[in-house]
Amino acid sequence: MKFDSLISILEKQLTLYMSLYQLAVRKVDMIKTNDISSLNQIMKEEQKHITAISALENERIKDLQKRFPKRETVPTISSCIEVAESEQKPILEDLFRQLTNILQKIKEQNDLNQELIKQSLQFVNYSLNLFQPRSNAMNYGPKAEDKSANATEVHSLFNSQV
Repeated sequence: MKFDSLISILEKQLTLYMSLYQLAVRKVDMIKTNDISSLNQIMKEEQKHITAISALENERIKDLQKRFPKRETVPTISSCIEVAESEQKPILEDLFRQLTNILQKIKEQNDLNQELIKQSLQFVNYSLNLFQPRSNAMNYGPKAEDKSANATEVHSLFNSQV
């Protein structure tokens, strides 16, 4: 069975995934430097890539449903490799390997970016708490009356209101 259109779609998807990976790598520097405007721009570019990848995925599914009308589920690339002609098998295998690798890289990069964002938020929260910490909890005890009388007075690193 010939899979020329499938190969074309997979090559386009691979190109988009590689570009998406490059955007994810660029986000690291934006996160580290807190460059929010550039980060927003990259996220817009990512959204365009995701939209294009989704359109190609729909095209791939339609193509495979035409080729395998009796199947209830859409065949995988692996199952297409099994029935492909001998000259197209290595091409499909290579595309499958490359797609698997780039998707794994994207996942790892996104996990790193998520961790960096989490750390940035923790630092921001820590910094905010330095300026205006939470008041101590009220406790029962010998000086409970004194503490409750001064509960409105909050001591922070800086004695000023922001």
